[in-house]
Amino acid sequence: MAFVNAQQAETKPQENSLLVAALKKSEESPGKSIFYINKTESNVEAVKKVPSENIKYVMVLTDDKIKKKLKEKGITQVVTVVTKN
Repeated sequence: MAFVNAQQAETKPQENSLLVAALKKSEESPGKSIFYINKTESNVEAVKKVPSENIKYVMVLTDDKIKKKLKEKGITQVVTVVTKN
């Protein structure tokens, strides 16, 4: 009978790469992004505070997918974050 020593490593939740890219784009062009958390308009700081393990999905709309009235205001991306709870 053999015994093996093992260590339990604390795993870091995987970040959503789409959200990371959208946040980076918003930092490069401030004021050109709109953020929603669970259908409520929010800001970039609130989105950054959402724990990655609580994110159900992220949707990013750009260019042709953005409504005309938002384009007229200079918006280049709409980021929607839906949480698990």
